[in-house]
Amino acid sequence: MKSYSVNEAKSRFSELLSRAAAGERFIIERREHPVAVLISPDELDRLERAHEASRRLAIALGQDIELLGAIERGEVHPAMAGFGLWQGDELDAIEAEIYANRDRQTSRPVPEL
Repeated sequence: MKSYSVNEAKSRFSELLSRAAAGERFIIERREHPVAVLISPDELDRLERAHEASRRLAIALGQDIELLGAIERGEVHPAMAGFGLWQGDELDAIEAEIYANRDRQTSRPVPEL
């Protein structure tokens, strides 16, 4: 994806619009930091449909709707969605299983260096 400064994007705006409509994507930067992305309406529609499909799948798998909202608002990291699928006593059972597996493992010999 090609990047343009705000000033360069302003001076080439018509060209960038035509190219975005043809499927190209552009990052617009201010002081070398991304501030916007220029994409076609079809690409935006595709991204929104994919987002909605992943949201429906997460809900179908039992994800907490409040957690999904917090992720969408940027209040929590998206990785927390994995933790949200473990409800109630499930997390305690997983923890107990991990400790039980550790207890069943034989001790390993200390390597000689």
